[in-house]
Amino acid sequence: MKLKVIIPNSGMDSETLKSREEMLSECAAPGTKISVDCIDKGPESIESAYDEVLASVYLLKKVIEAEENGFDAVIIYCGDDPAIGAARELVDIPVVGPGKLSKLIAVDLAYKFSVITVLKCCIPGDTEEVYRKGIDMNRLASVRSIDISVSDVREDLCETYKALLDVGRQCVETDGAQCIVLSCLGMAGLAAQLTKELGVPVIDPAFAAVKYAELLVSIGISHSKISHPRPMDKIRIE
Repeated sequence: MKLKVIIPNSGMDSETLKSREEMLSECAAPGTKISVDCIDKGPESIESAYDEVLASVYLLKKVIEAEENGFDAVIIYCGDDPAIGAARELVDIPVVGPGKLSKLIAVDLAYKFSVITVLKCCIPGDTEEVYRKGIDMNRLASVRSIDISVSDVREDLCETYKALLDVGRQCVETDGAQCIVLSCLGMAGLAAQLTKELGVPVIDPAFAAVKYAELLVSIGISHSKISHPRPMDKIRIE
């Protein structure tokens, strides 16, 4: 199967995209081909509702192209799941949002979970996302920040890991979290070691999204077109 991973950040070079492709391919099943792309225009990262809106039009064009080019599923590579509802209206192939998926896994694995996000300014939005995804807010132990921007998360993975470990301990020991969700997909690859050190499941949305996309394709189902009907034809000026 072929999976298209679309990063809703602009200005990413080919080397960075290739490294993401290689990392995600390591967790994929044999025979799964992963292609990673980013939007052509828009914000350099998603850290606000404003960023999501700016990125959405360019993201949706990439989603449509993926279906036209024969990909079996699309992963929107962002914990905020930007424009996922619109994307599902426009295509028939599965469109996976790592953010909601990871939180649903968390409430299956534990009674209380925490979300670790990037900047402090993202805490309100990440908290609201739990509510908007239809998850019982009583299951949310906390949302905490490592105070590192999306663009800087992978600049020094050792420092990012140390920050995640410190904040993760606060989530477990102070907030009572029994599971942790990493909100930024730039944190990909760090969850396994965090799980060992913190003693609770730490969910990596990037890897979870790949495995879920594979599941949907392998069993031949996608999102409901009753829930996500194709938009009616009308004049839309771009």
